[in-house]
Amino acid sequence: MSFTPIRVAVLGSGFFGNTLAMACKENDAFDVVAICDLDGDSAQELAARAGARAVIDPAELASAEDIDLVMIATPNHTHASASIAFLQAGKSVFVEKPLAITAEDAVAVTAAAALSDGHLLVGHVERTMPGIKRLFLEARSGKLGTLLEGYGSRSRLVHVPEGSEDWWKLDHTRSGGELLHEIHELDLLTWVFGEPVEIRTLAGAPRPAGARIEDSVHKTTLKFASGAVGYHELSTSAHVPDWKFRVSGTEAALEADFRTGWVTRYVDAVATEQWGIFDSGRANDSLRASAEKKQAYNAAGATGPYWMQAAVVCELEEVIAAMRGQDSVLIDSPATAVIAGVEAMVQAQTLRAQANVGSAASTDVLVGA
Repeated sequence: MSFTPIRVAVLGSGFFGNTLAMACKENDAFDVVAICDLDGDSAQELAARAGARAVIDPAELASAEDIDLVMIATPNHTHASASIAFLQAGKSVFVEKPLAITAEDAVAVTAAAALSDGHLLVGHVERTMPGIKRLFLEARSGKLGTLLEGYGSRSRLVHVPEGSEDWWKLDHTRSGGELLHEIHELDLLTWVFGEPVEIRTLAGAPRPAGARIEDSVHKTTLKFASGAVGYHELSTSAHVPDWKFRVSGTEAALEADFRTGWVTRYVDAVATEQWGIFDSGRANDSLRASAEKKQAYNAAGATGPYWMQAAVVCELEEVIAAMRGQDSVLIDSPATAVIAGVEAMVQAQTLRAQANVGSAASTDVLVGA
């Protein structure tokens, strides 16, 4: 069966806008027709490489008749308003994570999607990795027994480039804060277990003079309607890195270790089966190699490692499926992780305001009531 190419516009010509545009250009299922950025020179440079036209006014994308899908890769605080505008114009939207940086905006986007002829897809790229998809399906199918607990960790030392004082990734009013900007493992927890009914959060860590990342350590515990419990750790100041996702049930557990590239099944503490996070040995090797290097937030001109390129290829396959009316992991529960993350961030900010800047405190909050 032949399909008409999906006509794509990319909003944002920074690091991930570049990544998405060039990945779509290499995929016959897409036709990149427009690159939009308020920086006309940046839009023109990427448009020339992608074989597309350059646009500086996003409203032009909304009214264009030759665009089926808009891919939004702009700073986090703009995601919601852009998504709503394009959905209301009848376009399908792929928006980079996080969907929004407030719970109200996340709800508003999903409401707009419900009334739109277009699809809403959120770029939770870890969901699309073959080994993680298999972990999810096995966990949800009952192969682990009754699900008891989940664990997600992303702990590393992030190196911030020099000369980036006004960079949006360092401004929590634009990024939403570290917990939302690094939302991947929190999303995996809520994807597997559903909406949390209770959250307990602790966030903080002393900030040295001149530090440009607020609340570099987060510890969050979630309780789900089933009674299962999840635990999420995030640190951008950890000299000993950890990057894992684990689901445990009454019969077995599955753990994805992104630093080794393996998903492992455990029964009674014994490893009984393994498979790769990627189906590609080269991608898994790249993932392992990245774990040995210093971590940094990518600037506009950066080139991602091979595993990231492979992950985007997997992500685009899910976009294609959604656009063709098939099941896609990017459509499921688009706002759950953001709403949980916002609750945790609000509590952390409230506590910080009540105490001294940089102090750590904990609180309990009931969500979803």
